[in-house]
Amino acid sequence: MDTTSKAPQGPRATERVVEALATLAALLDRAINEVKTLDSDFQERLLQAVHETEVSLQSQAAHHVDAAVEETRSKLETQVKTKIEEMAREWEVERTRLNNEITRLTQAAAQWETERTRLTTELEDLARVQAATQAEAERAFAAAKASTVLISKPGASNAEQDTVMKEMERVDLLIKEITVLIEDPSTELAAVIRKNVERAELESYLKGLRFVLNGAARK
Repeated sequence: MDTTSKAPQGPRATERVVEALATLAALLDRAINEVKTLDSDFQERLLQAVHETEVSLQSQAAHHVDAAVEETRSKLETQVKTKIEEMAREWEVERTRLNNEITRLTQAAAQWETERTRLTTELEDLARVQAATQAEAERAFAAAKASTVLISKPGASNAEQDTVMKEMERVDLLIKEITVLIEDPSTELAAVIRKNVERAELESYLKGLRFVLNGAARK
């Protein structure tokens, strides 16, 4: 009786196990599908996050580049402006210096022209004075020669010798006055040159007078 009653339970238990396994398989399939769905969604979200990150990084990089470019441009503009202002100041200083130099050279040229005209006039005066002095010397030599003839004649008077001596004293005095004028620091160069010529001719004239007087004394 027991054997008969337990025998049918074997197939039912197997069926239940199969049903349970089928249910479990279905649950596993559903779980796998859900996992696949979740994995696909996760990958999509991951790709979206990566894309958004790339876009954000690109935007930030572009912003940084723009900021760096703007900063560099601003610095370059400031440097160029400063350099231009510095060059403008230097040019103004150089322009002022050149204008002053031109003014100085113009004034120097005018002074040189004035000095040249003055020297030319003084040289002309010196030439006239030299000619007059030479004529005076020639007249003095002629007078000395005449005095020599008079003194050399027999019976020449002491008065004629006195005349020669007075002429020598006069010429000697003139030479001393001219020497004082030449040695004066305030005397202009042209006057010094002119007076030197006069002194040299007067000294030659004085030597001639002394020669005449000495020749008469020997006789």
